[in-house]
Amino acid sequence: MSGPTGPKETSSLSIGRETLVSLVSKVLTMATGFVGIVIFANVLQDTGLGEYRTVLAAAFLLTQLPSGVGTAVRKRVSEVEADASPILGAGLVTFAAYALLVGVGFLVSLPYAVDYFGSIELAAGVVLVAVSVGLFKLLEPFYAGTGYPGLASWLDSGRSLLTLPLQVGLLIVGLQAFGLVVGLTVASVLASLAAVAVARVRPSLPDRETLDRIVEFARWSVPTNLLSNLYQSADVLILRAVAGAGAVGYYSAALQLAVPGAMFSTSIKQALTVKSSGVSSAGGQVREDLKNSLSYAGLLAIPILFGAMAFPQALMVTVFGSSFSDEPGLALVGLALFQVSNAYRHPFEATIEGTDRPALVTRVNVAVVAVHLPLAFLLGRTYGLLGVIGSTLVAEVLRVGTYQYTAHRHYGGVVFTRPMVDQFVAGAVMFLLVDAAVGRVVEITSWLTLLVPVVFGAVVYFGVLLAVSPHFRETLQYTVLDGTPLGK
Repeated sequence: MSGPTGPKETSSLSIGRETLVSLVSKVLTMATGFVGIVIFANVLQDTGLGEYRTVLAAAFLLTQLPSGVGTAVRKRVSEVEADASPILGAGLVTFAAYALLVGVGFLVSLPYAVDYFGSIELAAGVVLVAVSVGLFKLLEPFYAGTGYPGLASWLDSGRSLLTLPLQVGLLIVGLQAFGLVVGLTVASVLASLAAVAVARVRPSLPDRETLDRIVEFARWSVPTNLLSNLYQSADVLILRAVAGAGAVGYYSAALQLAVPGAMFSTSIKQALTVKSSGVSSAGGQVREDLKNSLSYAGLLAIPILFGAMAFPQALMVTVFGSSFSDEPGLALVGLALFQVSNAYRHPFEATIEGTDRPALVTRVNVAVVAVHLPLAFLLGRTYGLLGVIGSTLVAEVLRVGTYQYTAHRHYGGVVFTRPMVDQFVAGAVMFLLVDAAVGRVVEITSWLTLLVPVVFGAVVYFGVLLAVSPHFRETLQYTVLDGTPLGK
């Protein structure tokens, strides 16, 4: 048995229903993370926040081995008539080897790590986060692959709800950035245990065939995850080297304001991956699911981009404090634009992985990283934070263009839909009205005055979208009331 009522038939999952379940949990997770970073930014200031985020960037880079195995495990366990027990056993064996490797690597590199991170506690924190989060990144996808992608996302929400009070408590007792690391570690271990409990699968020793099938997928998903996270973490690590912890703190805070833009897209991704796997393994076609998912991937990213364009500097200073006024507001706009591209990326990757083509994702990530890393370092040394963000945007243009070419070759043509256009139209109208009607009347000096343009902008955006997009009206009705579209 797996899950509350046993495995689901993955090929018949409702992407709309699973996305809605996942979205609610991600809203909660995002809200918890936002509250956390506001507290951390005001207590630790930009430098202390930058130290913590640098530890996370290094640790998350290491977690990509178990995360890539988790992707392979999710794929194999989601296939029709898969045996979950040996698949879970194979994942846990791999994790044990990974944890041992991380420990040995820490001992070997200790002098260099202490010099880079600034203290032995923060250097050790990389190991704590890498092992605990790595375990969670293996077990949560396994549970999702058994047919519960929506419910699996609530494990991450529970982890966030547990992490924040632990971190705040450790801040209060004076542990500073290291306290944040310890809080995340404890919460991740407890969430991993919960994932095993709700999956209700007892691991068994895998046979050769099971190992071979997981390795067949993981040999692509591991480097893909590694390259994807290297791409994301490189900005933080490069900024720390060329501009210091303060720039990292500003980047992290601005990203926290922009990252909700990809929340809807990431809610779609896991459900789309699992359903695509089931449909593909049964010989079906996935283009309509890709089109429906891509149509609404940018639903939140687009208004956040136009909102950031309206009052970027006021947002940063009001939310995070005066120490975040040193960098130009254009940095927030750039990161919001990055999240638009990031939102559109997820449905492509979900479909490609679900249809058992992980090598394609790996090759795209190799190209993106090969462009981004040297360009980010060169532009970062010259232009600082804006240079690194500019490099990211160049790499994202390459990524999206390549995925559209992939859709043209393998999924029946380039995917560009009317709802995507409608969302940009609604966002542009929102920007013009917010800038004209609110920006010149309301001076943003506090959380209360900040809420006025935010609420006004949201009302305008969704109001215009409802007016100009029949597809959005129908999808909203069916997804909320019937749980069908967005993949049906």
